[in-house]
Amino acid sequence: MHLPRAAAPLLLVFVGFIAAPRAVEAQYLNRSAPPDGYDYGELAGGADRESGVTTRVDRLERELRKATGQIEELQHQVQMLEEQLRARPEAAALPPPVAGRTPSTAVGGARDAFDPAANPTATGAPRPLGQTTPSAPLTSAETARTGSREPGAPMDLTPPGLQGAPSTPRPPAESAAPASMKDEYEQAAALMQQQQYEAAERALTAFLAKYPKSKYVPAATFGLGESFFLRSRFREAAEKFLDIKKRYPQSLQTPEALLRLGQSLAEIGAREEACQSFTDIGASYPGSSARVRESALREIKKHQC
Repeated sequence: MHLPRAAAPLLLVFVGFIAAPRAVEAQYLNRSAPPDGYDYGELAGGADRESGVTTRVDRLERELRKATGQIEELQHQVQMLEEQLRARPEAAALPPPVAGRTPSTAVGGARDAFDPAANPTATGAPRPLGQTTPSAPLTSAETARTGSREPGAPMDLTPPGLQGAPSTPRPPAESAAPASMKDEYEQAAALMQQQQYEAAERALTAFLAKYPKSKYVPAATFGLGESFFLRSRFREAAEKFLDIKKRYPQSLQTPEALLRLGQSLAEIGAREEACQSFTDIGASYPGSSARVRESALREIKKHQC
């Protein structure tokens, strides 16, 4: 009986486990000293000698029981493989191979579904040169459509039913929509964030001239004054911050504009006006942000207002 390939390694392991206990027994009985250097056979006294022999016997029995269990497990696996082999139907006899040709097989030994030698007239089978039916000649319309193209010219991919029809002109591309007021302000504010102060000043000045009544005017004016302040143009900065205080007293930018106004006045030597601006923050805008109020208190202490 031919066993499957998977059973061969199991049988080798089976034979190895049968021989393993004998090899272990010969190792313990014939060795001169154990690997750890402690010789149980040379113990002084009869009792010690018997104890060493008993230890070796117990160890051999444990290994023998372990090997026996593994052998039984391998025997069970071999038996299961034999049963599967018996239940497997016999493979149908393959036709004799063609002379000079190796039969093609798929993975697992299955025969290829298409064999040109068995059916030489099937679709896809190789044909000898000169036996292929020639294609029908091109019609005059096809010749006019394909033959008139110059070498290297692009192919006409228009469907046959639409060839010769006038092409529909495409509408001209719509011009880009003008930027909205919000977009223009955000672009100018982005220049401030990128520390491009000169470009930001030009953009904010143009925005204020174009949209003098926009809701973004207080923020744009503060941004313009902030750019002046960061560039140490304190007089121009003070004018912009003072403009916010006078024209937009209820704006969200007003408390911080008063803080910057006081700092700008202090830089140009107007200490009393600067202290007045710092104290106005806590008196007139008690609900302003903690950062602005704390900065105002530090400035008051710094200038001894």
